[in-house]
Amino acid sequence: MANKWWRFAMCISFVMLLSGCWDRRELEERSSVLAVAIDTVEGREDLYKLTVQIPIPIKIAGSSGQGGGGNSNAVKIMSVTGKTVNDAATNLQLRLNQRLFLGHTRVLAISEEVARKGIEDIMDGYRREPQIRRLLWPIIVKGEAASLLKIKPQLAQIPVVFLMDLIENGAKMGTLPDQTLGDYFNQTSNKSMEPFLNYVQASEREVRWMGIAVFRGHKMVGVINDVHSWTLLQLRNEQRGGDVIIPLPDTKNGYIMFRPHFVKTRLEVKQNQGSGKNASNGHAAVYHCELQGDIVEVTVNMKMKPEQFIQKMQVLIKKDMESRAKRLFTQLQKDYDSDVIKLGLSLRAHHYRDYWQKHNWKKDFKNFPISADYTIKIRRLGMEMQ
Repeated sequence: MANKWWRFAMCISFVMLLSGCWDRRELEERSSVLAVAIDTVEGREDLYKLTVQIPIPIKIAGSSGQGGGGNSNAVKIMSVTGKTVNDAATNLQLRLNQRLFLGHTRVLAISEEVARKGIEDIMDGYRREPQIRRLLWPIIVKGEAASLLKIKPQLAQIPVVFLMDLIENGAKMGTLPDQTLGDYFNQTSNKSMEPFLNYVQASEREVRWMGIAVFRGHKMVGVINDVHSWTLLQLRNEQRGGDVIIPLPDTKNGYIMFRPHFVKTRLEVKQNQGSGKNASNGHAAVYHCELQGDIVEVTVNMKMKPEQFIQKMQVLIKKDMESRAKRLFTQLQKDYDSDVIKLGLSLRAHHYRDYWQKHNWKKDFKNFPISADYTIKIRRLGMEMQ
């Protein structure tokens, strides 16, 4: 009998140790924020304007077996102000009947005006917030950041879903960088590189990717356009970038379009026997990039044999790509003084004793010799009309 009571007591003890779902919170009791936009307040430098996009589940198509409304009715846009981003979020909570939840936030839009003043305090708040996902996308918006949340695309019911698909598909195709909040944190914490973010412009019904916003520390210092951004992706991330359109010499309005499919990049840091008087101390960097792709369009009949045409086009594309890389390096070094190509990371890893310990990379990057050597291989010419 005593043995049975002992077993019963043990079972009761185990049951009491089970945590259960005492702190559960139903989805219907939360206001999930899909996107956040941060702007300045006109005439008030001490305030931030926080705009959020909150979906309305009952109005989303397919919910509760009912047809949803338009994309203007499927989300709620709310704006508040505060001295800090967290202060603004607290003021927003006072206007909601449910608890604010940031665990589903996918986009953090920051206006260019805010980014040029510096976003260290903004990012510090989100770094400390446990609900914020490191996989969300911080995006710099030309003009008002809230305009990105107010678009009404015809291809998606929820505006932020359209933006998510734009970035995800662009990253898969190799035309857009998949730059997340976690990447930004890693880059700003590393002394050998600088961060960058996607730069977009929003209109009433669409969003256009404009290129890359370049940072020095936590402050935006400039913008790289889409063409030079594709060169950066090739040299830095081995992404194919966009199509290359090149004017044909000795023709009137003749063009060729080259579409890369394969990219292989190798960084070579040479140590020359120099005098060591300049910032490089005898070092120089060369990016060796191999591009393989197809000719997808020729607007003028060149009247050449295929072998001769391929050789001439490879030389022409190589010259154009190296010219683009040279302009990119000049822009990053002379105009922005920002190492977003991760050259400092390679120097720190492979030339720590002979270079990194002896130099201040933040000062030396501006005058460090950098060049690019492209190898172009045309795989297909496509069919031609005779």
